[in-house]
Amino acid sequence: MPGKITTGMEAELARQTVLHTAQAEAAALNTMYRETLGTFLSTPHAVPLPRAARAIYWLGRLRQWRAIDLNGGETLPSTNWLSLQLGVIEGLAGIHALALHKEQWSGPIRRQVYERDMALQIAMLLALDWRELAAFALESWFEADGELAGTHPISGMAGMIVNIAGEALGVPVPPTTFQKADAALAQTRERWRHDDSTFTAAVLQLAERRVRQCRHDSVAKLYDFDHPVEQAIPVELLMLMRLRGAKVIPPWLASHPVMQHPAAALVGAGAPAQSQRVTHFIERVTRLLPQYGGLSRALAQQVERLEAV
Repeated sequence: MPGKITTGMEAELARQTVLHTAQAEAAALNTMYRETLGTFLSTPHAVPLPRAARAIYWLGRLRQWRAIDLNGGETLPSTNWLSLQLGVIEGLAGIHALALHKEQWSGPIRRQVYERDMALQIAMLLALDWRELAAFALESWFEADGELAGTHPISGMAGMIVNIAGEALGVPVPPTTFQKADAALAQTRERWRHDDSTFTAAVLQLAERRVRQCRHDSVAKLYDFDHPVEQAIPVELLMLMRLRGAKVIPPWLASHPVMQHPAAALVGAGAPAQSQRVTHFIERVTRLLPQYGGLSRALAQQVERLEAV
């Protein structure tokens, strides 16, 4: 007689189902996006720029996922940090091109998704200690317009990340609004500069919120972290530790369940490297949009800063 299915077994089955579905979708999207990007790189005018930007953004996300997926297959038995960083730069290149096409943000729901993706990208840049690139992204994507300030506040996780990063890097950003259910976000936003005990309490509360958000028994729970990269890597927590000057994860956080993935670490990323496809993409887009060249300058400045350390 088969054993009784426990709640834990059901949760694991739900997790595996979500993961396998995501892997199948990623394989299909990988083929489609590679074809789209290949067409754009060979004949730029044959593909709308926002479509090509979305392709390289998601290819970068897939590269990051494969770099931290430790289940075998095409991946290494441990985190491939170089591949992860190459994927981050690809994601940055794609989303920056999208940021220059703000008409893509039409509609409040779609705008929320773009803001969340952009904010998580900034958190990842800070987690890798690429402060110059993070400041460039904030200035390009979220810098507050004096006349428009307050007309479109940023909410939720995106708002917390953008406001903390803006304060830490000295970049003016739009205001933030939090719902009652986002008390942990609001408290972290207010207390991240406080003394160690206050900061510790706020971060642990934020970590508990992440545990609830990453449940796989309800798709609605995955809004803030709906991609396997952010489910595995608590970029918002790593960002906070970097901004507090931490070099390693302190024991009080390292023992928490959200930090158990090998990629949930503060690594010495070194200078950002570029994959061949992102080099070609940046070159093509800069020809079409000269203002896009700011990304190349920001990458060069980040390299110079790290080489000077």
